Amino acid sequence: MPTSSYTAVNSAGRRIKDRRDESRTLTWRSVSNRDRILFFRMFAALVASRIPISEAIGILWTQAQSRRFKKVLFDVKRRIEGGMPLSQAMAAHPRIFGELLTSMVAAGELGGILDTVLERICDYLERWAALRARLITSMIYPTVVVVAATAVVIFLVTFVIPKFAMILGGRKLPASTQFLLDASGFITGNALSLSVGAIGTVAALIMLMMIPETRVVIDRYKIHVPLVGSVFRFGVVVQFATTMASLLESGITLVDALQATAQTVTNLSVRRQVERVNDRVLAGEPLSSALSGDRFFPPMVMAMVQVGEHSGLMDQAWATVGRIHEKLLEDKISRLSAMVEPALIIVLGGIVGYVAWGLIAGMLAMYASH
Repeated sequence: MPTSSYTAVNSAGRRIKDRRDESRTLTWRSVSNRDRILFFRMFAALVASRIPISEAIGILWTQAQSRRFKKVLFDVKRRIEGGMPLSQAMAAHPRIFGELLTSMVAAGELGGILDTVLERICDYLERWAALRARLITSMIYPTVVVVAATAVVIFLVTFVIPKFAMILGGRKLPASTQFLLDASGFITGNALSLSVGAIGTVAALIMLMMIPETRVVIDRYKIHVPLVGSVFRFGVVVQFATTMASLLESGITLVDALQATAQTVTNLSVRRQVERVNDRVLAGEPLSSALSGDRFFPPMVMAMVQVGEHSGLMDQAWATVGRIHEKLLEDKISRLSAMVEPALIIVLGGIVGYVAWGLIAGMLAMYASH
């Protein structure tokens, strides 16, 4: 995109931010990612068919199933018919479209490639939704096993062991059986205090997570946790690289792309690192040099960025980074699942086995005493 177009994109971006500040979205909640993907996919097809934007929005408004989204689309259509560009009309609803998407739409409007940019938005949203689904799926099985183990332990402690305690009480018992009876007695006798303490601990952790500085510390060190840390790290790298590639392909300047991408990164520690990198790029430093002192991004990222700078194909370089690390992430998730699943089964089996052995040992001791 020519320099004048870059300047126009920057000006449009500033107008979008000003419009976002002075406009309020009709809904305080966002819409589902599925609704957004379907909207942009159909919108891209309508725009490619040379249907006027206002008419295309009207068609999609009549077909939208979410009442919340219908209100948003009606407002966008009204603003467009009032003479407002599509990007600014969307910017009035930041919780629905966001700065990233509105910046890409603005670049597509100014470059005359709106249909192409809308397709890229669809591809980006679908890839990000697929990545999130893989990350969530990888955590479902361990979560289910942990919940099941907790439920089994609570059932044994509150119902099974107390009944045996009535039978075995007052006798000399093996250490394993006595430990189970003591632990069950302590838990059942202090159930209210333990429950309040557990709820208070969870509430305190949630409140701490709401403090930015605490989030930064947690996000900084969670990528170094054994086994799961690499999954967190590669997930952020894939998200960052995919977003950068989509923005640069749409004609957004490097500085604006870095700024918009930083806002999409959920890891606050990495977000602040990217903001510092952006400041160095603003000062005239090449991106590869600005990233050289960053310990988060793998060496491969710096190498690909250097290739992109020398070849002038920075968008393709970031797309390559995203594809490579997405495959690496899939491999990490597969290995993690292969290691965690049997480990959790062994732990759950060990807990149940210990309880069963303790109770059986107590029964054997009782019969031996007769």
